[in-house]
Formats: sequence, structure tokens, C-alpha cells
Amino acid sequence: MTDGKTETERPRCAIIGFGNIAELGHLPALRELGVDVAAAVDICKERRKKAGNAGLEAFESLSSLDNLDLDFIDVCTPPSYRYLPIEYAVRQGLDVVCEKPVSTPGAVTGIKKLMHDSRIFFYPIHNWKHAPQYVKAKEIVMENGGVENLTMNTLRTHYGTGNPDWNPNWRVDRSISGGGIIMDHGYHNIYLAMHLFGADFTKAVLEEISYFKSNPEIEKRACFRLDFPGERRAKITLDWGAGRREIKNTIYECNHKLELSDKQIVNSNHTYEFDESLSGDSVHGTWFKNVFADFLRLRGSKDKRHFQEAIRVLEGINSLYEQARS
Repeated sequence: MTDGKTETERPRCAIIGFGNIAELGHLPALRELGVDVAAAVDICKERRKKAGNAGLEAFESLSSLDNLDLDFIDVCTPPSYRYLPIEYAVRQGLDVVCEKPVSTPGAVTGIKKLMHDSRIFFYPIHNWKHAPQYVKAKEIVMENGGVENLTMNTLRTHYGTGNPDWNPNWRVDRSISGGGIIMDHGYHNIYLAMHLFGADFTKAVLEEISYFKSNPEIEKRACFRLDFPGERRAKITLDWGAGRREIKNTIYECNHKLELSDKQIVNSNHTYEFDESLSGDSVHGTWFKNVFADFLRLRGSKDKRHFQEAIRVLEGINSLYEQARS
């Protein structure tokens, strides 16, 4: 750890898990912001080769980072592989920026224990907050007295596949992903609802769930409700088997209704158009510069609220899965 760095020295990091998100989203954004990305750790030989081709030292194990002078690590592994890098960072005194979800449901308690007495800064990548559509939506609702109720629909024709070098179908392997569409897209919807309401939800209520016939451990479609203080609600629908790929949200404010879809917001008689579609791809590389700029700006604060938000989202997901089992 390099606490004694001057303001002119570049922060230095290593990426843990060099998959599509790391290669196409994180690495370009970090470099654009002047971060020295020194190394990557990946269990896959082909991914280590690609990291080397990108100019990084490439290692198979976390212990290989011991002699590098790092400020933070960027965790981009699939969810079930995130505990060990976070444990390593706590032990080494390194800050952490971590892809969502920060763990599988079963590892939440362990990660909370790791962070309880730690002084590191932990920043979950809740990147959809930085999408221009949601930045504008938050601005509008703040000007109009806040959100009263919200509906959110994330429709996909299929689950997202990973890179072919390792395990492209890991999202539908519960031992790796921790769940199906609730863990994948539901996670985004929960923190976005909290963000738009400006409050924590009081209850998550499962209303409908269905599974892949060929994979009954993985939910393909789900509908659930989040209750917020003041009898406000968010209703969320997720589908990996829809006939189209689309995001469509309706935000009900005091005397207003705001329609937010992939490339536009319609508010009363005004329409805001956006260049990039929310459903355009699964990497959303253009959002990451603002994500990492926020992380770098806040690092010195050691604020726990970002970590607590990530844990609260996972607690909501755990509650939904418990309801599904019962």
C-alpha cells in the first residue's frame, strides 16, 4: 500500500479477473483517468495472455501481487470468486472497487465480517447510476418533489454470455453466479430504485417467479415489489425470455409521470433523447469513466455507505430467494 504518495503520482492497481468487462470496460476507463494498471490476475491461461497483450503483468494467483506497489484492486471475477480477492485486499490494506454483485448470497456474512473492522475503502460498481438516462431522471425527480411510485421492466431475449475463453454460460450456473435474473438484472434494479427514491426499502416481496425447464435452479423470469417509507412502492419485472430486448420504466412523481426507456425520457410534454441505448450491450463501457472518477474522488473518505448499499441490495435478493424456497 502506498499511503505516502504525492498528489502528482498516479494511483496504481491490479485487476482481478480479466474477462470482457475488465478488458472492454474497466481497463480503458482506468487508463483514461491516468491510473497505472499494473497487473491482472486470472485463473484462465487465455485471459492471462490477453492481459499480457494489453500491456499488463499477468498472474495466476493473488500472492503474485505481494511485491507490487499497489493502491487498490479492481475485482471483476464472477460473483462466487470475489470473497478471496476482497480478503486479500483487507489483509494487504488495499482499497477495493468491485463489480456487482459484491458476493453470492451465501458469502454476504463473511464479507460483512471482513469489512467490519477494516479501514479500506470499498466501492461497488453500481454503474447504472452513471448512465445518462438515470442521471437525468434523478435530476428531474429531485426538481419535482421526489418519486411516489415506480415501475421497472428489464426485458431480455436471453441471458448474457461471457467470453468463450473460460465459461460463457456462468450466469446460469448457480454455484458461480449465486442465482439467475434476480442476481443479474434485479441487483441493478434494486439499487436504482433506492437511488431514485433516495431511501432504503423496508421490504422486498416476491410476486412471481419461473425457472428454466432445463435448469430449475436458475430463475428465468421474476416479478417483485420493494416497499419504501411513506407507502411508496417500486414494482420490478425481469425476463430472460421476452420477445424483445428493452428497458421501460415509469416514474410517478407528484402531479407528473416520467417515462424512461432505452434511448429517451418523456416528461410531461418534453422529450430527452440519448445517444446510447440502455439495452445496447452488456459492457456499457462509456459509463465507466464516471464510475471510476467517483471512486478515485471518494477513496480518501473511507466512507462505508457504498459498501452498506451493496450489502442491502444483497439482503433484499436473499429475502426474495427465501420467499421463493418457501
